[in-house]
Amino acid sequence: MSKKKNKESRKNRLAAGNAALTLADRLRGEITNHRVTLVQSLRDMILEPLQTSITILIIAIALALPGALFLAVENLERLSGNVKASTQLTVFMEIGVEERILERLETQLQTLVGVSSVSYISPEEALTEFQTLSGFGSALDYLAESPLPAVFVVQPDSVRLERAGEVADQISEFSGVDQVQIDMQWLQRLRSMLEIGEKLITALSITLGLGVLLAVANTIRMAIQSRTDEIIVIRLVGGTDGYVRRPFLYTGFIFGLSGGLVSVALLWFSVNWLNSSIEVLASLYESRFLLHGLSAGSLMSILGGGSLLGLLGAWLAVRRHLRGIEP
Repeated sequence: MSKKKNKESRKNRLAAGNAALTLADRLRGEITNHRVTLVQSLRDMILEPLQTSITILIIAIALALPGALFLAVENLERLSGNVKASTQLTVFMEIGVEERILERLETQLQTLVGVSSVSYISPEEALTEFQTLSGFGSALDYLAESPLPAVFVVQPDSVRLERAGEVADQISEFSGVDQVQIDMQWLQRLRSMLEIGEKLITALSITLGLGVLLAVANTIRMAIQSRTDEIIVIRLVGGTDGYVRRPFLYTGFIFGLSGGLVSVALLWFSVNWLNSSIEVLASLYESRFLLHGLSAGSLMSILGGGSLLGLLGAWLAVRRHLRGIEP
């Protein structure tokens, strides 16, 4: 009885070992087949350099256009990120207002809810600044007193336009205040431009994404037609649809990934080329602004999106055109 049990136990272990060995062999075979198919797909693309280059450039341009627009919108948002200076309020006082009213108003502004900071510019300081900036310094020296009003520069604690407007309405009610000015219109235009840019990115991405799908699908269709006899032979010897489909899917994936890499290179070159001129322009305004290139997330989005579009385009072409090829 004991010998019988030992014999059955050895058989079970042997069967389990054979099953594990078969699974491992099958896995190694699949990995080898994928590697060989990938190498063969690359070789086939290299053997047709003109068709391959045209397809990759079409994909690269289709990915680079929305990428360039995205970079433009992103850098505009960064440029307007320091928007506090644009939301500041300029409070013009009445001409000849008394000193005590100015002191009382400064105290009111500093304690006003929604105000972050207050700075005072006297009529004399305003005249000096105007002389420097206008170029009429010598002509203005003959003025007996400054014709300019006293000014308070008020910085709200929020960059929201609605909040800045509320603060401006409160200040305009104070005694001695002639006018409160805030550059809301420029900010509203900028916000509208950025919103339009974001919508254009979405529309352009969808439209050019469809273009990538069509370009890859057309290339794969021609590859299928040129290998019709080979596909028929593979099916005659028992090749599965997955085996037949695999090289074309790899080709589409390589096309998409290569197009993504070329588009990233184009965007990188464009940003660095423009920065050489932007640096000169920014220095004239005493600024160090430079265009930022693609972030890691944007880079992965372009490469991943290109690869996915190439794979999807190939899958659609294979699904459509392999049906008509029968042994």
